[in-house]
Amino acid sequence: MINQKLIEQEFSHLNEIVFLDVSSVVIPPKSVQEAYFGYTRDYIANFGEDVVSTSWALVHQTRADVASLIGADASEIGFVKNTAEGIGIIANGYPFQAGDNVIIPDLEHSSNLFAWIRLQEKGVDLRVVPSQHGGVDLTQITPFIDRRTKAIVLSAVQFTTGFYSDLYELGAFCSQQGILLIVDGIQAIGRLHLDVKAMNISYLACGGNKGLLATLGAGFVYCQSDITEQITPPYASYQSVRNHVKPPAITTNFRYLDWHIDARKLESGNLNYAGIAAIGAGVRLINQLGIQNIEQHVLSLDRRLRSALATTSLRIQTPVDPKHHSGIICIDYPQAQEEHVIEILKGKRIYATMRGGYIRFGLHAYNTETHIQTVVSALEEINALNSDSHTTP
Repeated sequence: MINQKLIEQEFSHLNEIVFLDVSSVVIPPKSVQEAYFGYTRDYIANFGEDVVSTSWALVHQTRADVASLIGADASEIGFVKNTAEGIGIIANGYPFQAGDNVIIPDLEHSSNLFAWIRLQEKGVDLRVVPSQHGGVDLTQITPFIDRRTKAIVLSAVQFTTGFYSDLYELGAFCSQQGILLIVDGIQAIGRLHLDVKAMNISYLACGGNKGLLATLGAGFVYCQSDITEQITPPYASYQSVRNHVKPPAITTNFRYLDWHIDARKLESGNLNYAGIAAIGAGVRLINQLGIQNIEQHVLSLDRRLRSALATTSLRIQTPVDPKHHSGIICIDYPQAQEEHVIEILKGKRIYATMRGGYIRFGLHAYNTETHIQTVVSALEEINALNSDSHTTP
């Protein structure tokens, strides 16, 4: 059961707001806000003294916290700016060869797509799987696989439909076939329980500004240790390697880089320490609440909203099969009545994503049954608009 008292303490600043836009960006809880702004306050108060060393201590602690959340080892966690950078590292750094192929669904966000499109410049074949019922499953993917297939790339949860991929099935298959399973985790991590080892995920990238309860400009990657060894990062600094010397000495080895053997290899230069502080605080709150408790809470509210929608004529874009439900629900609305739809949502202080003729509701730990009741009331009004738009004089 979710710790409602802790939730109320952490999210009291939302007050009467019905915030259902975590699939776009989260409003960080109080502990995350304090970690983020506190980092800069301390930096200034100490006049920058020891800021780098204390910042790296923060990074190492956050590695351990993130690893605990997803069932990884801390040595397999590296920090990046965002999902796109994380995906770009493996797309450009793994030794894909001309003639290899990578398989990807047709629904992917640009953060998990453009790096693979660009890889075709190196002669790698990108095989795009047409989606059905809001996503793809193994039966749809297997016809695209051959002996040159090196990776299956997809989102844990699709951003336009809320389709939750069966990562256990996909991971088991990829492990047996020697194929990399590369996952964009941003719509799932922090809201749903992902275990990278049990799911046989080879590589995962995730920004901090959604389910992790953190902020923009900081994220992480999980990289299976044997995969890390095969990646050549696109950039490097002394943080990435073992053969550096401390200033004011000057490097005398100009022949090669002795990379770190763990995920530190994927980092370079000073990181977004304030953003990582936010991730650390967000993950600690998630771990305190319990990711399985959060998942149960989110999916319970998901079921409640779907049940209420069954009495309306509004079409749900998200999948029917409960095993693919994710706490992200996309509902069509009458586009001719868009101004009225916006007015209804604003009138009830509901924050959600509206695009392409649908409303996307994203659920997290801080949402309540009362929020769902408010949303249902709004959707009943929107449904009436839908009926009006089909009424002939």
